[in-house]
Amino acid sequence: MYGALTAFVFLLSILLYTNRGEDWGWLSPASISLLAVALVFGISFIWIERTSAQPMLNLALFNDRVFSFANLSALISFMALYALVFLTPFYLMFVLHYSILKVGLIMAASPIATLFVAPLSGTISDRIGSRALAFCGMCIAAVGLFLLSGLNASADSFDVIWRMAITGTGMGMFQSPNNSAIMGSVPVTHLGIASGILAAMRNVGMVFGIAVAGAVLYNVAPIAVYMQPGAFGSAEIEQFVSGLRWAYISGAALTGTAALTSLMAIRRQRQD
Repeated sequence: MYGALTAFVFLLSILLYTNRGEDWGWLSPASISLLAVALVFGISFIWIERTSAQPMLNLALFNDRVFSFANLSALISFMALYALVFLTPFYLMFVLHYSILKVGLIMAASPIATLFVAPLSGTISDRIGSRALAFCGMCIAAVGLFLLSGLNASADSFDVIWRMAITGTGMGMFQSPNNSAIMGSVPVTHLGIASGILAAMRNVGMVFGIAVAGAVLYNVAPIAVYMQPGAFGSAEIEQFVSGLRWAYISGAALTGTAALTSLMAIRRQRQD
């Protein structure tokens, strides 16, 4: 019970900080207080789980380097993915002036690519191993996000679709093998816990990704916070596109980092 309570307060504090930090100020007293609470309860959670006879989370699982690095890769990959998911609709509506229906159809390009690639990469990973595919998938996703940073106010729907499809292909190539690495690195009796940790990484990564992408966009283009469809002229649109460009580049940097953590898992596993 105490472990669940401290975990709840820790996650609530850190997620509230990432969600509201832009509005409150990242170094404001309220934000710093949230970080302090998160630190205290995070340390308390680790201490409780290490000393409890029946811990909520078996921290010994993280002694396995494949499990640790694969979960870290999952966290970072979802941060990068949600930079794309969060910001691209605003670009399509505010800059290209597409309807909601057209925005939805274009946004489907990435998950459709993932839908087709993920089962294939999962099958291949069963034969050749998962870490190399995870590494290559993150590299492809990084290329896709970097290409998205080249979008401008004169792009058409196809320019967006093929870039998103590349990113979705990389994500699909990564996710199945990485999930397999996580689930395959724990004893059968701990599969439920491993699945829960993976789900937590996904959800926390989503929130962090939105916070990071929003922070980059608003710091480069402060006008974006007041963006309304059809309300701004060419100068404001150009500022928004510049902020979007750096947000996508940040996403590409995150996927590159996830590629490195996947590669580190390969090397450390081979040293065992």
